[in-house]
This record gives sequence, C-alpha cells and structure tokens, in this order.
Amino acid sequence: MNMMQCSLLLSSNFSEDPLFRYAFTGTPEQRHRGMEAYFGAALDYCLEFGELIMAPGNTALLAWIPGTAFPPHIDDNRISSQPMYVVEAWRKINMHEETPEAIISRDARHFGYIWLLAVDFSVRGRGLASQLLDSCFDQMREAAIQECWLSTENESNAGFYTKKGFVLVVSETAKSGVKTFVFKKELNPPAYLQ
Repeated sequence: MNMMQCSLLLSSNFSEDPLFRYAFTGTPEQRHRGMEAYFGAALDYCLEFGELIMAPGNTALLAWIPGTAFPPHIDDNRISSQPMYVVEAWRKINMHEETPEAIISRDARHFGYIWLLAVDFSVRGRGLASQLLDSCFDQMREAAIQECWLSTENESNAGFYTKKGFVLVVSETAKSGVKTFVFKKELNPPAYLQ
C-alpha cells in the first residue's frame, strides 16, 4: 500500500468538496500541501485504530473506524508541526465536524464510521465504490458492528448512499456554515450468527 499515492488520491477527490473548499484556502500549492497533510494523518489514524480497504492499483479506497475510536482525534503534535495555513484549515475542519460527530455520538450504538471514500476519476463508474462499501459492511459485521454511519458535505453523494441502503438521519448546517448530511445503515449479522 503506497500511502503517498492514497493521500494524493484523496486530495484530488476532495479538492472540490464543499468542506475542503471552505477549510483549505490559499494558493493551489498551499491547498495541496494542507490536504495532503490532513489525509496523511487521517490515513495513519485509520491504520492504527480502524481499517483501510483498497481497490487494485490503489485506484480507490475506503477508511473506517469502529465506534470505540470515534470521534477521530489527530495528535496535536502532528498538527502543530504544520505551517500555519494547515493548522488553520484543520481548525476549521474540526469546528465543522463537531456537528456530525455530536449527532453520531448521541444516536449511534455498536457502530462503525466510514471516514473516507474515494475513487480515482479514471476508473469511476466501474462499481469500485460499491465493492469497497460491501467489503466494509462485511468487515463490520465480522466485528459484530450493528450500524454503519457516515457524513458527507457533498449532496450529490446522497443518491449513491441511499442505493447502498443508507438512510439520511439529518441534514444540518454545521458551525462552519457548510451543510452536512449524516447517514446510517443497519447491518444484519453474518449468516453464521443468525
């Protein structure tokens, strides 16, 4: 697994996402460096506390954490060592994430949280996101997780998640002023446990 390639995949996929447009400002180089640092830290957190699921050739990835590691917290030392524009972007993201994290923390039980999902533009439309989600659901079921939660700021993702069995729990404008959509999917236990 090439973590630099994964970080670049995430940076390119989320460059026009409403939350990341809000948080990462400045020159294109500053935005790129900031997003790369953010995603590197997020991937490290998922490797330590959760799971990364990769498509062949690192063309798509899904990162999830169990409820016991939620909400995710990136080490303050890792943040403080970044340039000030990166520190400010992370502050904005953390402020924004307080809204969906509070909703999930309040309502979720025995859950897993999908933190990141990205598919390279060159292979979109081939079902990779669905395959990654199905693998994620299997891993969560094996871990006796009963609910899968996620949040997104990109309203165009809603249809895809609904087709995959998610239900919109709430759409709300976060403290950042960016609208967030929180989704939940009930997971049935694996067949051998039924």
